Amino acid sequence: MEELLEMITWSQLGIHKKTVGILNTDGYYNNLLALFDTGVQEGFIKPGARNIVVSAPTAKELMEKMEEYTPSHKHVASHESWNVEELGAYPGQQSKQP
Repeated sequence: MEELLEMITWSQLGIHKKTVGILNTDGYYNNLLALFDTGVQEGFIKPGARNIVVSAPTAKELMEKMEEYTPSHKHVASHESWNVEELGAYPGQQSKQP
């Protein structure tokens, strides 16, 4: 559960731009998904953030939903700011590496 919520958080923060898929076989995760939906209804979760999580009862349906996913939420930080080691400097700054 902790890893699931961490991946959702990373997507919100812009660390990655991927969806989080839940294979909801026999409705096992219905209560968790209802918790997310209630969070949106009561203003604790933004609708765009809720859309990070997709679910389906079969692997085929889940893969289709994941392939169709496009982020619809605003990140707290841009994706590039999390790639500091790759860039060698913060975005917009010159790298001091030779």
